[in-house]
Amino acid sequence: MKLTKIDVAEAHIRAAVRLFFEDEHPAPVYLLTCAAREILTTIGDKLGVDTLLHGYATDKGISIREAAGRASKFVNFMKHADRDPDAVLDGFEDDEIDPFLMIACKDFVEITGGLPIEGQVFEAWWYAAHIEKVSDRPREMRERVKLCIKAFPYGFRSATRETKKQMELAMLLKVRDDPALQMEIKRIIEIPVDR
Repeated sequence: MKLTKIDVAEAHIRAAVRLFFEDEHPAPVYLLTCAAREILTTIGDKLGVDTLLHGYATDKGISIREAAGRASKFVNFMKHADRDPDAVLDGFEDDEIDPFLMIACKDFVEITGGLPIEGQVFEAWWYAAHIEKVSDRPREMRERVKLCIKAFPYGFRSATRETKKQMELAMLLKVRDDPALQMEIKRIIEIPVDR
């Protein structure tokens, strides 16, 4: 099997979204999400593409390295046991995943020009679940957000998080093989020589 970094990032996003909506344990969802985000941030940096993490770093006046640290603050605990094998993680919640999975999806599109269906479905869920006032969004985003909200049944926005995930899993299962949602994904990355 031959895999590009994009193939790996895509596989991480697809698996993370499925596990997320199946309401599986959040640790593997978080790790898959952070791994995809890290791959995409690095490729974006090499290509000179401003990823969402680059934008976050600029907005906060911090380095991309510090922003990446904030974006993966629980990764070392979940991956390593060499420093504090008896440590206990306190304060990690399922909703810690949401913004980072959205970042990974947005950066994937920015770098590859496409997004797997799972990522598209998550993006719609994120907009519908997290954006309270459409009018607070930039004008160019409002129509997209409205479409995402309309894609869900009545009562979605007032439902519990668990119910929202169940609704989204049903939508994912319904559309996951829809050829109309298949997007072209640039899988080979060509790093400019001067980078």
